[in-house]
Amino acid sequence: MCGKWISSKLEALKAEWEKWQGEPSHWHNLDAYFKPIVTRFFITWFATAPIISSVMRKYPKLIILPFDWWILWLASLSYAIAFAIHTFRCPQFIKRYPTYLAYQARGHSPRWLVWEFHKCWSEIDSEGQEKLETRVIEKQFACEVDEDTSLQGKPKVRKEGTVFQFAKTGKSYNVVVDETATDEFVKDFFWEVFGRWTSSDSPMRKATWLCLLAALVLVVFTVFQDIWFVISLLF
Repeated sequence: MCGKWISSKLEALKAEWEKWQGEPSHWHNLDAYFKPIVTRFFITWFATAPIISSVMRKYPKLIILPFDWWILWLASLSYAIAFAIHTFRCPQFIKRYPTYLAYQARGHSPRWLVWEFHKCWSEIDSEGQEKLETRVIEKQFACEVDEDTSLQGKPKVRKEGTVFQFAKTGKSYNVVVDETATDEFVKDFFWEVFGRWTSSDSPMRKATWLCLLAALVLVVFTVFQDIWFVISLLF
């Protein structure tokens, strides 16, 4: 019985882990943890904790903290690492356009999506590139054409629209968008590019989440220390 219970729990954890590795772990879900109010708290303690520690050593009776200052400092350090990774590795597309409304607010021509597609297709890993190529072909955002080397490399502005050509399984495909593209087309195309960017660079994303988790655990520990300190004074 015990073995079956452990096995079932391990299977449940595995299922949750696989679920988390999907959309919940993507870059856009990290934004909420780097709001100014959260960042100020951690960075302020990271900078001031050594000063407080120095004062406590010189005047031990002057300042008494209800928790171990170095534990919260480690939490701040872990958060700072997560902040740095997010700052330098989170795709600019996700920072610039966290939602479709943010993209619309920029007032881009529908043609701009071809440039965003090209940038994404050129920079993401092979697995993400494969998914992006497959989706735009399935949704007929790209059409099969004869190879034209003049359209490869980067998008070209033509009379029929802005064009970019890429190859897949020995065939050539053109992505073409002009000013007549419908809002529905632009929105759907945007989310395909968004999806590939936000799921990119998996090792750095997971490292960011790991640092945030470590910071959270350490903060919770100091909260319990604080609660225990107050209880000890009452009893």
